[in-house]
Amino acid sequence: MKKRRLFGAFMMIMALIVMLLPAAEADAETSASDFTIKNGVLTKYKGKEKTVSVPNKTVTAIGASAFEGNTVVEKVILPNSVTQIDAYAFWGCENLRTVTLGSGLKSVGDFAFINCTGLETMTIPKNVRSIGIQAFAYCERLEDITIPPEVTDIREDSFEGDYLLNIHCEEGSYADKYARDFYERQKDISVYPDPKQEEPYNPDVPLDGVYSGDSIQNNSPSQEIIGKVFGSTKVVGNRAVVLMQNSDLPVWDSSSQTGTEGNGSEPEMPWRVSERTHYRDEAFTEETVSADVREIGRFAYARSGLRDITLPDGLETIEYAAFYHCDFLRDVKLPESVTAVEPKAFAHTAWMDGFLNGRDRTEGDFLISGGVLVAYRGSSDEVLIPDGVRVIAGEAFADHSEIKSLSVPDSVQYIDDSAFSGCSVEKISYAGKDFSDMFDDMLMEEQIRLGAMDGAPAGAGGGAFPYAWAVAALLFMGGSVCMLWKVR
Repeated sequence: MKKRRLFGAFMMIMALIVMLLPAAEADAETSASDFTIKNGVLTKYKGKEKTVSVPNKTVTAIGASAFEGNTVVEKVILPNSVTQIDAYAFWGCENLRTVTLGSGLKSVGDFAFINCTGLETMTIPKNVRSIGIQAFAYCERLEDITIPPEVTDIREDSFEGDYLLNIHCEEGSYADKYARDFYERQKDISVYPDPKQEEPYNPDVPLDGVYSGDSIQNNSPSQEIIGKVFGSTKVVGNRAVVLMQNSDLPVWDSSSQTGTEGNGSEPEMPWRVSERTHYRDEAFTEETVSADVREIGRFAYARSGLRDITLPDGLETIEYAAFYHCDFLRDVKLPESVTAVEPKAFAHTAWMDGFLNGRDRTEGDFLISGGVLVAYRGSSDEVLIPDGVRVIAGEAFADHSEIKSLSVPDSVQYIDDSAFSGCSVEKISYAGKDFSDMFDDMLMEEQIRLGAMDGAPAGAGGGAFPYAWAVAALLFMGGSVCMLWKVR
């Protein structure tokens, strides 16, 4: 009897397997049709999936431009059979967030992941020996990369423009020496581009780069055209690349207000803490900022040993990543005069991480200081911003896609245009009035980019606010941009 039951169960399982086989085969055929593969090289991905698993064993290389310009794919998994990623393979995949590299990979080609602005982390496998020219350049959100000691060739500009990057490697390795040089070069850059001002990357337009082209290597023929001003142009594959000699370019000198060749620092301005003033200065631990200061520049204290800071009354603007990765900064008191806190200004400080990761919920879901809402850690689909908040900082609610309803008090005067990036708010009320029905009329232009308070009335920065401002979330391109408009 028991044998008959076991046999019956076995037959039922086998029947289910047989029933599922045609569907599985159909899925495999559909998936396979998304790839063009020639002699083991994946030459083109034609699918529309967000997660892409490259076929195992049949693919040994990701060909030039195979995924170039794909704005749909978010995750790519490469099998161990892939040994190389060719030039431009993932160029401009701006929504690509995660890439799993197989253990068989040996090289990452020139410009392979350039302008993948969604990438945040990357782990390089042990078999990799080389990382090519601008392979990960302008991946502006790339924060962490792990490079094994086996890597012995990294081009100087492989991570050009990756201002948040922290390189993890073994002490004394080639990558360790590269990292030290990389951080020194970061200090000498005269101007950081604003990650919020992104423009679509056009592969038909020559790539502006700043690096030495003495040792460019590429499998395809190249033609060099010598320039007469700042450098030369090389045709690498089918792309024109401008090689700039930065020693000839004018830069700001700290002793001049007009801009001359010098050490790459900003001109002296008593009302501003200049960019990178204490960048990676681990010996710098405390600061009382001058009463004259109105602005704190980008990366001013980033990755320093800062533990205590006193900010002056009258401070108005804290720019992008100003205190980024100040790991020991546990408390910040913002003055009531602050009207702008840009994205990542306090990211990965002990202050913000302690709040976001803290188990004690008695403080509530909002990190607020001086009327500035710096961060949010809730999970509700309905959010009521506390009365008294004047400023909503950049990325304060970023990627909280669960939020469907938002209530904003009339105390709010300034909202950074990235405050709600990655959200999908459906209902918004301001000062108790519902403005949800106004959204559709305002979303005709898909590429609208608005500063939150452009044209705000004089004196709105902390004194009496003479108008009511209604708030709307402009929902497009997977995120949201907030704006304020005047209602008399």
